[in-house]
Amino acid sequence: MSSISPYLSALLRRLRQLREEAHLSRRDMEDRLILGPGWIDRFESGETTPSLDILLAMLHLMGKTLPHLLEGLPEHGLDRGFDRNIRAEQVESDVVITFRYAAYDAAYTLVNATTDEFDQVIKTLRDGLSRLIASGETDTEAIKRDSVARAFLTAVKAWPHANPSDLWWFIIYRAYCDPFNHPAQFARLDLGQSWKRTGGWALEEVLVRHYGPLLKQKGVNLFIGPAQVKERLLSTAKIRDRLEIDKIDVLLTGDVREREEFFGVVHVKSSFAERRTDDVPMSRALIKAGYTSPLWTMDCKSTPSQKPVNRGELGPARVRGRDQRSAKRKDIEKDAYFSACFSYNANTVATPPGQRSKARVYVCDFNNPDDAFSEFILQRWQKWRST
Repeated sequence: MSSISPYLSALLRRLRQLREEAHLSRRDMEDRLILGPGWIDRFESGETTPSLDILLAMLHLMGKTLPHLLEGLPEHGLDRGFDRNIRAEQVESDVVITFRYAAYDAAYTLVNATTDEFDQVIKTLRDGLSRLIASGETDTEAIKRDSVARAFLTAVKAWPHANPSDLWWFIIYRAYCDPFNHPAQFARLDLGQSWKRTGGWALEEVLVRHYGPLLKQKGVNLFIGPAQVKERLLSTAKIRDRLEIDKIDVLLTGDVREREEFFGVVHVKSSFAERRTDDVPMSRALIKAGYTSPLWTMDCKSTPSQKPVNRGELGPARVRGRDQRSAKRKDIEKDAYFSACFSYNANTVATPPGQRSKARVYVCDFNNPDDAFSEFILQRWQKWRST
């Protein structure tokens, strides 16, 4: 993949052709335009995209106009021709998604997919973010996290066979960081920094929207509560010192007669990056007091490359008696810093059946909310009620 679109690449090849037809060398152009050495080469190679005024100046110097430049430019697909952080191309029955990844032009193949489906996911995000400039909408963070959550749930519905963590990491995150998906007035927003807040909150929304209705039918409430609601529920807890309101992600309560009874917290993380400092101390305190405290994660982890693999961070399980587990996996299986870990990365290795562990790693998807996670939560609620 080139770092620029194939259509811009074709236009720049045409620009070089016009220069050669005018019998002008790169040095000639740089002298006439008063540019430092190497600029014309950067423009023609696409390493630096020329601004419109520079482009017009170059054409004027050659004795050409824009119509001359556009001669022979391929017309098919021009609607996808401008440079974006993320693009999709249909290749037989698959979609090849290309995006910028550090110093690389990366590609991820989404099998059995169409660009129409991809466009629908992106439009869901774009249409949601467009509400940022609508009259009467004041909670911008709520709009952004709702838009991201809707786009992700649209993606897992369109591609139930895909790795959910890949959809989150290679598509939703990259699409959010594409400024063209945001209203133009936010063009200078640091989208990478914005994602750190929005992505985390949106993932909590994904959890609640996917599992909340099913659990509610069973008498369990899974929700993101405002600070005052958290304070009210936690005031009845048997622990005080580690329950920092702003560190709590998603609350677990059960219906007992006409009141809600707090019985746990779900720690929601796209990766393990902040887990040790933000979640482990509180989780250990919760578990010690008898509360439920699972980790719910996309387990996103990949190394920048042309074809990145989202392998996750938990590493291999215990193999043939040899303990090759990573420190992060031992935190769960050996030390039970969390009641359990639920990963939505298909590359995560689940705790093998029969392996003795204080807590287990499960691998889930979004095909059906009646799965290992909801079963675990319901079992823990029943155990809580019986004590």
